[in-house]
Order: sequence, then C-alpha cells, then structure tokens
Amino acid sequence: MAGLITAEYNLSVEDLASLAIVTFRIPDLTDPEKRAQLPPSQHKPLAASMLRGCAHLEDPLAVMQILTAVYLADLTGEHSYKDIVSHFPKSEIPKFKQTLEQLGAKSNTFGLGPEALTLQGLFAERAGDREKAKTLYIEAVERSTLKYTPGSRHPMQLPLTTPWNALGYLLKTDKDPSVRAQAKTYFQRGALEGDDPLSYYEAAAFEDRSDPKWLQYTSKAAASGHRQATVDLAQFYLEVSSKGSPVLAQSKMRKALNWLLAWRKGSAADLAREWAHAASIMGHKPSMLQLADYRESVGDVEGAKKYLRGLVEAPKGAGKVEEWPQLVQLAKKRLAGIRT
Repeated sequence: MAGLITAEYNLSVEDLASLAIVTFRIPDLTDPEKRAQLPPSQHKPLAASMLRGCAHLEDPLAVMQILTAVYLADLTGEHSYKDIVSHFPKSEIPKFKQTLEQLGAKSNTFGLGPEALTLQGLFAERAGDREKAKTLYIEAVERSTLKYTPGSRHPMQLPLTTPWNALGYLLKTDKDPSVRAQAKTYFQRGALEGDDPLSYYEAAAFEDRSDPKWLQYTSKAAASGHRQATVDLAQFYLEVSSKGSPVLAQSKMRKALNWLLAWRKGSAADLAREWAHAASIMGHKPSMLQLADYRESVGDVEGAKKYLRGLVEAPKGAGKVEEWPQLVQLAKKRLAGIRT
C-alpha cells in the first residue's frame, strides 16, 4: 500500500495520515431536512480507515492522533474525542500502544519522539505507575527543544500537554513536600526557556503575590490568553488600587508597579477593569457582572446592559455546561428591571 501511494501519487504515509486528520474535520450537514435527503456521510469512516492503515504501517502522526484521542476521550469525556475513538476497533489499541513505545525509543521520529514519550507517560500515570510516568516525562523533557518550532506539529493534530507541564503536575501532587517543590523547576523551565503560558501560570503559584516574579509570570500567562491568569491579574490590580494594600508594603513590588503605571499612563483600577474586560471576552461571567456594576455606578446604563446581556448568553461550544447559573438568573432579573 505504501509503495503504491508513493510510486503513483508521490504521497508518503505521513501525507496520507495528514489527509485523514483533515478529512475528520469536514462538517456534516446541519440542516435536518437537507440531511435527511442525503446518505450518511462517509468522511469520518474514510478518515478512520486511512488513519488505521497508516497506524498499522507505524506512521508516527497516525499513531499519535489515534492514541491521543483515546487518552483525551477517557480524560475529558468530550464527544468529539469519543467520536474519533469509536471508529477504531478496541482490539487494535494495544498494538498501537506497542508502536508508540517504539516511536518513543527512537531519538527523534518526525519530531514526535518527545511527544510519544509524553503520551506514554500519561497512559502510565493513568494506570497508576507514577515512577514510570516520571521517568518518561524526564526523558521527554531532556529530548525536547522547549522552543516552539513552526511546522513541528500538524495544525489539526489533537492537543497534548507538554512534557515539562506533565512532569510538573505529577510532581506537585506528590505526598512528599520536597518532591512537590521540584515541580517549580520544570514549570520555570517551560516558562523561561519555552515561553509556555501554562508553565508561566503554574510557576506563578510558587511565588508570593507580593513578589514581582508573581506579577511577571501571571502577566505573561494572561497576555497569552490564559483565562484564570487574566482573572487573577484583574483581581490583583483591583486589590492594589485600594489604599493600604499589603502588597504595596513590599518595596520591590511597589517599585515595579510605579514603573509599570508610569509607562502605562493609567491607574491600577484602570488596569483592573482592562483585564476584567479581557476575562469577560474569554467567557468569565463573574468579570462581566463586576464590569456591569462598574458601568452602572458611573451612569453608563447601556454599558451595564451590554455586560448583562453577555451574562445571559449560553456558553459557546457544543455540550458546554453553564458554569455560573446563579449569575445568569441574576442578570436576567436585572435586565428585566428587577433589583436583588
């Protein structure tokens, strides 16, 4: 099969796996009436057949895509991952896991060697073998470049945590405090060497909020779109905008804030609202309510209504559950003119 593909169509097995990944993303027709007139879509079965064939030929991209879907389906329960997994016989998954071990043993298989080790580690951790997972993560970290390389991953490849974050999460849940402290090393390495937003957020948790490092790490994570870091930053600036904030008692942080506010040409309260607005765009509804209250306090009724209307909108994404149902009900009452 591989020889025929290469000889007649100048395609490699990796090209076929890439095509299969893209084919999986072709949407089905959503109009019920039109859909009823058509036979069932063959895109996903065709994509699964291609990926399955490539995986049996030990193509790294195909093996990683299938097994990442298996891992994420068990971890998250999301329909999209379960849908992919449903197209592959369960009896073949152990064979693909054996291939994954072979890929991880190689020095750098199509750039997926460290990823293969990380995925092996995730499966080992899920099975309760923390020591094996730790060994695999450490090897993956040491074989990673850490810096993002354009084109190193297929643009539609399923997401997988980085080995330094996987190792950091494993270490910080250990019973031994000395082992938990080691997690900071890997989060900092991912942050400072890999410019990883998630690593910056986790590294910030090891710093005191009065330390400029906390502000630096949290700001980097927030600027990269980490929602909780954005919320934390908004709350931080709101806190330091009040007189007598204990954070300002630290000279290093006070100096850092004075420099930042002089460069930014604004107040800490202004920054708090800007970051709260950024969090609201990410769907953080407590931030929306906070901003609605502020707009109302300054007489901007329409501005307040804008945030309240955002509060009552359903969360974006198929199957997503509302995180703050009580806030939604509160916003509905306020839009109806009922104060509580």
